[in-house]
Amino acid sequence: MPLLAWLLVAASAVLAVLWFFAALGYWEDDAYIHLEFARSLADGHGFCFNRHLVYGDTSPLWVWLLVAFHVVIPSWLAAGKTLTAAAAVVTLSGVFAYARSLVRRWFADDAADIFAASMLLVFVLNPYFGYWAFSGMEALGAAGLVCWTCVLLAPRHLRWPRLLAAALLAGLAPLLRPEMSFFTLLVALVLFQRLRHLHGSLTLRVDTSLAALAFLSAPAVGWGLYALHTFGSVLPNTNAAKRAGPADSVLARLVHLYVFGYPATVLGCAVLLVVLFGYLGKKHTQSDSLFFSLHAGGWLLFAWTAMNGCFYIANHTLVQTRYIFVTAPVLTIAVLALMALRLPVFYRILLAVAVLFGAITSLTSTRLSIHNKVIGDNIYAQMSSFLETLPPGAPVALYAIGEPAFLSQHPVIDTGGITRPGVIPYIHDTNDDHITRWIYSQGAQYQVIDHAPVAGAQLIWSRDLPSTGWYLDPRRYRAMERLQIWKLPMFAPHNEKRSDK
Repeated sequence: MPLLAWLLVAASAVLAVLWFFAALGYWEDDAYIHLEFARSLADGHGFCFNRHLVYGDTSPLWVWLLVAFHVVIPSWLAAGKTLTAAAAVVTLSGVFAYARSLVRRWFADDAADIFAASMLLVFVLNPYFGYWAFSGMEALGAAGLVCWTCVLLAPRHLRWPRLLAAALLAGLAPLLRPEMSFFTLLVALVLFQRLRHLHGSLTLRVDTSLAALAFLSAPAVGWGLYALHTFGSVLPNTNAAKRAGPADSVLARLVHLYVFGYPATVLGCAVLLVVLFGYLGKKHTQSDSLFFSLHAGGWLLFAWTAMNGCFYIANHTLVQTRYIFVTAPVLTIAVLALMALRLPVFYRILLAVAVLFGAITSLTSTRLSIHNKVIGDNIYAQMSSFLETLPPGAPVALYAIGEPAFLSQHPVIDTGGITRPGVIPYIHDTNDDHITRWIYSQGAQYQVIDHAPVAGAQLIWSRDLPSTGWYLDPRRYRAMERLQIWKLPMFAPHNEKRSDK
């Protein structure tokens, strides 16, 4: 491997290590939800949250991995951070291998190594990497699984061990992120097309086909049957709890998230669309076609991203940045590979955009966001300690349930619908009375909210914590939010604020 490639790989590794240490004190609240389910599973209570058996986790594979790491590392937090580090190693090596596999047929070895190392740097510099890689969530690991599956699909003719390995990884994918079901479907189509050209006897081809079908379907089908038997539903509560408000545009949010995190990818896709439209109505040979430059593991990323987008819009999903982080980094590599192979001038421009935008945004946005997240986690830990002083049979209603439930083990009532689906019909209700009545019906005696929830509520704990989110203007990270615990009156008073109607 040439010196330039080694330098780019070393720079990427250093950046990844720096992000790891910057995020040591940062856990996404949903990551604490994973930890709570994992602890319950390790204690033999099944998929329970806060002592309630509930379908509130969309990544059972990540929960099982947490349990496996906890077997070796007694501290749950240390086990979780170690799992994120292991996922980073697997994913970053997969990024390099995937990028190299896309261009190795067309480039000399040194040029292919430099391209792969450049894609690795683009991957690590992206602002979403710094935010999600070591947050305790599964997004980075999911991206790595995609990379390695696509690497296995690179050869035109697959031998049966490689084919079955790809089938197994694709079969596990839906247990890591639900949207990866579409990825599994696309991989299945590629694999069964490759099975037609598998060398060997008829017996070998039949046996391989049956084994591939089992590997592709058994994990998701097995989990689906377990979920149906245990929870009474194949779909988790989050499918409904994470829907956007009636007036929100999912398409506008998707555009915003892609432009904020992956402007070079958006520009590259726009250029590719223009080029592809130019092919329409013109005679051209197969060698002239842009997409024939990529192997199947490259072009299916375009199809998968489009399928995910259609699903989010149809399901009216409140799309999170971590959903984008699973698909967009690998799609970026495919887009830049096409540019490098067929449109080298555009490749250089987009590579510069990706590197500069990623570096600047990571410095001015992600770094500050993680800094505020660490402070916020510490304040939530203080609140969790305070919850331990409350009467043990007095539930607390709140939205960010992960850290307080995991650290305090105090009974909580989820107002976000992940573990208490009964609140879902009221999440976007403009009438506060409805959700207040629901909170009281669940037996809540306290509520965590930034204002008095009802008349007669008593403020018993309050802290200010820095704002978190995605802002291009660094000054917005100086804003403060209020975290308060209110003791609710014994009976819910009628809301008199709406009497003017």
